[in-house]
Amino acid sequence: MRLCIAVAALVAVLVALGTEDAWAHGGLESSDPAAGATLVVTPTAIRLSLSEMPEPSLSTIRVLGTGGAAYQIGRPDPVAGDPLSLIVPVRRLDRGVYTVSWRVVSAVDGHATAGAYSFGVRTSPTPAAAAAQSTNPVSSPLEMLARWVLLAGLVVLLGAASASVARFGGSAGADVLLGAAGWLTCVVGLVLLSEAQRRNANAPIADLLDTSIGQALVWRAVAIGAAGGALLVARQAPLRIRRGAMAGVAVAALAAIAVHVAGGHAAAGAWPPAVTIAVQSAHFAAVGVWLGGLAALLLGVRGAPSAAKAAAVRRFSTIAAAGLIVVVVTGVVRAVDELSSWSELVSSGYGRAVVAKVALLLAIALLGARNRLRSVPAATESLGLLRRTSSAELVLAASALAVAAVLGTLSPPAAGQLLAPSGIAVSGTDLGTTVRVGLTAASAEPGPNRFVVGVVDYDSKEPVRARRVSLRFTPLDDPGVASTSLALTPATDGTYLGAGANLAFDGRWRVTVQIERAADTVRVPLELEVRGPVQFVSIERVPGAPPRYTVKVEGAGYVRVSLDPERAGPSTVEVTCFTVVEDEARIEQLVLTAAAGDDPTRQAPVRRLGRGRFVTDVDLQEGRNTIGVVARTVDGTRLRATVDLEVPRG
Repeated sequence: MRLCIAVAALVAVLVALGTEDAWAHGGLESSDPAAGATLVVTPTAIRLSLSEMPEPSLSTIRVLGTGGAAYQIGRPDPVAGDPLSLIVPVRRLDRGVYTVSWRVVSAVDGHATAGAYSFGVRTSPTPAAAAAQSTNPVSSPLEMLARWVLLAGLVVLLGAASASVARFGGSAGADVLLGAAGWLTCVVGLVLLSEAQRRNANAPIADLLDTSIGQALVWRAVAIGAAGGALLVARQAPLRIRRGAMAGVAVAALAAIAVHVAGGHAAAGAWPPAVTIAVQSAHFAAVGVWLGGLAALLLGVRGAPSAAKAAAVRRFSTIAAAGLIVVVVTGVVRAVDELSSWSELVSSGYGRAVVAKVALLLAIALLGARNRLRSVPAATESLGLLRRTSSAELVLAASALAVAAVLGTLSPPAAGQLLAPSGIAVSGTDLGTTVRVGLTAASAEPGPNRFVVGVVDYDSKEPVRARRVSLRFTPLDDPGVASTSLALTPATDGTYLGAGANLAFDGRWRVTVQIERAADTVRVPLELEVRGPVQFVSIERVPGAPPRYTVKVEGAGYVRVSLDPERAGPSTVEVTCFTVVEDEARIEQLVLTAAAGDDPTRQAPVRRLGRGRFVTDVDLQEGRNTIGVVARTVDGTRLRATVDLEVPRG
């Protein structure tokens, strides 16, 4: 028992540390206009892209002028083909600085994220106002309590049903009584969770029920209600039917667990949701059979020892050992999914909560081993040791469920790494290695952007004071397009700032940073790539013919890429461009690039075969290869397409 108290105290400390950053995820990944952008003309809408699918009906986006006037029109809507984005139309914006503030509710777990940033129309916002700042609300104690009560109820309900089916919970109806207690606990937990999520959404319960979050609550209620109906049958049925009814209780409890898991982090991880939901459901189900079954065993073996009770103890011991193995394996799998490095076990609240849960499970397992080695053999003569040890196990189990409830409200560290970074970050040095330059931008998409340049001495790493710093933007895939320049202004932190729409379209760019000092001028060339929209690619494979990849360029036409052969080594790439009506386009200029893995992108010389057909030779490498095509028609239409290949060994 002293061990039980010590571990429980440890858990309290670790969970207290963990809740310092118990923030919901689903934060802002990118925006259009970008934070800090300076626009020449008024935008017609504001678009936010998030790291987790939002619930549009519960989310708000406001666009405010400096005087506090609101310019958004209506509520945000989902973006067709992009479930992670919201868009809201705006009225005409005159010259000035505008603040975009948002409060987005996750459609996965109901957690809310809030934040704000600024952009300017024909004027630039201050750097402090421009930066996107998120204020993720800390999960409420009510939600933590609700999840704990609901999980405890489901564990007890499943344990009671398992005890009846596997015959280790007694035969005097103790399993049904315990199941009824677990069912009532589930109902209380579900009511509390509904209220907690209603508060998170800041909406009436009727509006909440019309969302995916509310539907998950409804399906939890359906499963718990089915378990209650099966319990009523078990209570009134004769002994030979009761086990079948309790099997129905077990199925309903498992369904409730699966629905509950699908409404949490397991549905939003980097792995396929079906896999993570199945693993997490198995984890909770094993806990229910193991620890909920232990509660049923203690209730069923009250009184003096007997041969029947000793046999029940032995049956449960075997089942508990299997349950422990499932809990350990599935717990490790889930930790690998949610943590991006081992250091996050101590550096993040989520990781510290995982450590607390592992400590508890280890203590429970040690007590279980003590039961298996000492209490089970002694069960025919005395049940005292079993009751004392198992009571300590259940105290620790309640603590472990509390930690699991906290984990359900914490943001997994890996959640922030599910998507590629939304901005630009490149660095380089001048030819004489006298300075090192770092360039960052708020967005990696074409259009208005805010650029920050840091310049330091190559050897001393001290900031360089320059009379003037400017950027020159040259599109590498569009040699006929003239370069543009942007002058930067010094900031108080030693960096240089500027905003403009110089990255006008997607593709590869060379950005040359020019630093004018008192004695000389140095130039640092940097290369970067601006992301374009996600493109639809159809693949045609006909036996005996080269594969053909046809990329739809929205609003402009199609680009077809054919490789012969499609394997590692020398290959011929043929490109054909089509108009939107699928006629061969009249192409004035075409640039083709190839890249293998993380190697630099290289431009390949092309030969014209027809008005819209070109061919080149490339060397494909085993693994991932990317073919990029940028073509301009005689009327100025630009077609850019990328094809990603998985090349087999030659």
